[in-house]
Amino acid sequence: MANLSRPPLSSSAAPRQILAREPALRPLVRVRRAAIVLAVIAALLGLAWIDGGEEPLHPIAEPVELPGASR
Repeated sequence: MANLSRPPLSSSAAPRQILAREPALRPLVRVRRAAIVLAVIAALLGLAWIDGGEEPLHPIAEPVELPGASR
């Protein structure tokens, strides 16, 4: 099956065609990765804000046995 993502290269147009197409792909990948990272950070911040991270204080009360002094 033929690769349809790029047109067939001719000997005279190959360097110009490759140079004209390749640099445009790299910034798109960076922008996409940055957008994904920002979306993940925003989701984590949203969850932290909704949860609040706070719980009411619970009293700690347990009987403690002291050796020898409690007789």
